[in-house]
Amino acid sequence: MSKKVFKNEYDFIQSLGDRLGEYVGQGIAIVDNKIVAKGDNAGKVYRKAKEYCPTKVPFIMKVPQDKVMVL
Repeated sequence: MSKKVFKNEYDFIQSLGDRLGEYVGQGIAIVDNKIVAKGDNAGKVYRKAKEYCPTKVPFIMKVPQDKVMVL
């Protein structure tokens, strides 16, 4: 079975759907279409991600609460 390739981090995040719910209110780091770190402190999440893959630049975001308004 082949691994799905996403155009960007946004597409990967969208593909997670309800599975993203376990990270609500936390920061996450994504490298190569994989969540590699999570936590309440963005700096710590970044450092964990860099330990996991020091040559890559992780995508860091906070997973919002269940009510989101997109403008």
